[in-house]
Order: sequence, then structure tokens, then C-alpha cells
Amino acid sequence: MIVIGCSSKHITENHYDQVEVPAGLPAGPVALIITGSVIATIEELGAYNRYYKEALTARLYTENIRRAYVETSQPHFSVEGVTRVLEGRFGEVRSFQSSDDAARSGFPLIATLSMKTQLIDGRGSEPTSSLSLAFQKSNGRHLGTIHGTAAFALAPLWPRNKRESEIVAEIRQQGEVQRQALELLEQRLKEIPAE
Repeated sequence: MIVIGCSSKHITENHYDQVEVPAGLPAGPVALIITGSVIATIEELGAYNRYYKEALTARLYTENIRRAYVETSQPHFSVEGVTRVLEGRFGEVRSFQSSDDAARSGFPLIATLSMKTQLIDGRGSEPTSSLSLAFQKSNGRHLGTIHGTAAFALAPLWPRNKRESEIVAEIRQQGEVQRQALELLEQRLKEIPAE
């Protein structure tokens, strides 16, 4: 069974790793490479989401608590968000699962997405979300990488020590860190001028 994490003390961290940030980026369209870390994270989120939708043991929680878990573990939330961000900057975005396929696309810009999301579970109660986009031109020249990372630290407590509304608010922080990481990535992208 997945243990709920709750806290009366909230700590949030947002930061950019600005190493090798691109000095500029060409116009699109962009070929987006979906890496193994993205696929693995989507699978993990999918299993988590299905647990709270379908597992018999999950029914020990109230409907509001289960709904909070389900709504904050949507498997494709971050990938869809990154795609929208890239579309806003470059127009057309097409996804590929290998660098070879992306290179053959003929697109002038290639972006490689890496992703890791940690939600509340029996091993920890520090939800985190980390996104990175590594850019290169179609000729293979590396342009740089941008990051968006957010975390929220919770002290694990038994649900009986909290009102349901407080527990739900704590759970929803794991959705908030995913939104924050995406917003940070988008902000960093906006700071990069066009070539």
C-alpha cells in the first residue's frame, strides 16, 4: 500500500542548471526525441495512476483522496506540456524515439527530452519533477541544454492526524511540482534568443 505523506512544514525548491545553455536557437520546426527516461517515467506514472483508479487496497482511502492521487499522476502531463511549449516557440513539433529517425526528418533543430518524476509513495514523500531539453542542429552540432526542476518536501504522517482537506492539499503538491518544472523550462526557453 502506498503511504500518504503530509506535513505542516512546506519546503519548495525551484532551480535551473544553467550549464551549457544555448546562446541562441534557430527557427523550427523541431524534431523532439523521446528518451528512455521519458518512456520509463510515463510507465511508472501510469502504474501509479492505475493503482488509485483500480486497486482494491486503494479503496481504503476516501474518494477525494483517491481523486487527488489520480489527478496528480497523469502519465502524459509533462510530455504534452513540453510539446505545447515547443510549439509555441518553434511552430511544428514532431516526436521521434531515436536520434537516427530525428536526424532523417530533415528538421533544422533537434531537441532531446529527458524526464524524471517522483511521486509520494512508501519509499518517500518528496515529490519532484525534473525536465531537460538538449538542443542540437541537424548536422549534429550541440547547442546546449535547459532544465526545469521543482521539488516539495513533506514529512510523512498518518492520515488520521490530518483532516481530509489537508491531506488532499498535500497530495496535490505532487501535481504542482510537475507544473512548476514545466513553467521553469518554458521560462528558460523564452530567455534564449533566436539565431
